[in-house]
Amino acid sequence: MNLLPTPKERLDKLIAKSRAHLYKPIQIAEILFRDRVHRDIDLMQLDTYRRPSTRWRNAVSPRLVGKVPVLNSRYEDQLFDSAVLPPEAIAELGEVNRAGNGLIEVYIYALLKNRFGKLAEIKSILNQTPPKNFNLASFLALFEDTRLRRSIDKVYEIIVYALFETLTRHLNATVTLAIDENQIELLKDFKVFANLVLGVSPEKLAVVQPARLYRVGTTNAADAGLDMWANFGPAIQVKHLTLTPEDVDDILEGMTADQVVVVCKSMEKRLIANLLGQIGLSNRIRGFITEVDLIAWYDRCCTEKYAEVLGKTLLYELGKAFASEFPLSERSEIDAFFGERGYSETALTEVWRIDQALSS
Repeated sequence: MNLLPTPKERLDKLIAKSRAHLYKPIQIAEILFRDRVHRDIDLMQLDTYRRPSTRWRNAVSPRLVGKVPVLNSRYEDQLFDSAVLPPEAIAELGEVNRAGNGLIEVYIYALLKNRFGKLAEIKSILNQTPPKNFNLASFLALFEDTRLRRSIDKVYEIIVYALFETLTRHLNATVTLAIDENQIELLKDFKVFANLVLGVSPEKLAVVQPARLYRVGTTNAADAGLDMWANFGPAIQVKHLTLTPEDVDDILEGMTADQVVVVCKSMEKRLIANLLGQIGLSNRIRGFITEVDLIAWYDRCCTEKYAEVLGKTLLYELGKAFASEFPLSERSEIDAFFGERGYSETALTEVWRIDQALSS
């Protein structure tokens, strides 16, 4: 007989599958807090907290994790699916939480504090390591920690962005936009458009600007969106996880760029290329960059030849991107939050010990 998972098992699975910020577990914690303290919702009636709970989560997120989540609406409600945490399971958690004076709230927030402690360690390593001693493979290995493994795709995005931005800038690459001299009459008739949109005018037929890469603000769901775009042509899609044909189709259907550079793990390059070929999208791929390429390029930037120029810029950009993706709240702020709510980690005993959750 197949036994249904218990509410705690469901919660632990949600936590294990969440990225470092634990946005959805925070939402559950705030639902349970609302039920315990304000007593103005019915945990069996999803409509009493489905929408409001996103506001409750967003109210505490900046203080605890440094930013408000931007979740894809397609995935927002999956939190309450029958396979995740349906109202029946949340109601059972609510009973335990009330009886334990916020026990499950403490459990979730203690795990968040633990994860952010590990991120703080990584941030310190990143800030204190000189370019000549930096090793990308070792840096990536830090995210094999069970607490952070689900955030590895975001880590790949920031290492790609930092590298591409550094090399593009130090190559002094520029992009020129020029108007055909034979189209002066048309340019004069649409000079306001040309000036506002293209930056050109009848007196100035060409503009030159630095080549730049821009990281797109991505969601914290299973997004299939664009990760970076460049003002000189290609769009850049970073994928750490294996793609299905549907994923690839979703990515490229919503992308207007004619040429896409795919960054992926070495072992997945052939699979992704085959999938693209099967659905007739190979011609839109400029090429692939693998983790082996990234490690080699990082190593080259940090050699004695380039460490003082490329290496310093690279680690600065990596640190800046890391801080943007993982804006760590001060430990004192999280401790103050615990104090205001009367949370105590000493309440976490037996099945609610966080060391058990970390080892599972």
